[in-house]
Amino acid sequence: ASWRINVGAHFNLARLVMPHMQKAGKGSIIVTASNSGVFYDHEMIAYATTKHAAVAMVKQIAIDYGKFGIRVNALCPGWVDTPFNDAFTRQMGGRDALLAYVKDKIPMGRFATVEEIAESILYLASDRSSFMTGHALVIDGGECIA
Repeated sequence: ASWRINVGAHFNLARLVMPHMQKAGKGSIIVTASNSGVFYDHEMIAYATTKHAAVAMVKQIAIDYGKFGIRVNALCPGWVDTPFNDAFTRQMGGRDALLAYVKDKIPMGRFATVEEIAESILYLASDRSSFMTGHALVIDGGECIA
């Protein structure tokens, strides 16, 4: 299931929009990856493997389709304060334990906000990133370098 969702879905959607973008002579594809696509973590083999594959796919598509004016980049957020974390919150023993974990593991000591991630998406989709392709944009408060 992880492969189908984290890699296959992006591959199939990119393949479907490519003819339209080629005809237009431009386009921007944003693949949702994760900071787990650029660093390694304990006991996350399926997730990290698929997110690394998504980042590799972005780079390959960028090489193959840049000549058509099509850009493709990976959005690689770290911890964002959303219900996606609910299972891990339960595993950790509650919200306070998760907050302590985030404070310890992330150099900036906090979650990203949904708004911060949205701003990054707007940047990647806009002409402000017109010369950016094949990049994994990591927004994780420094977790992947800690």
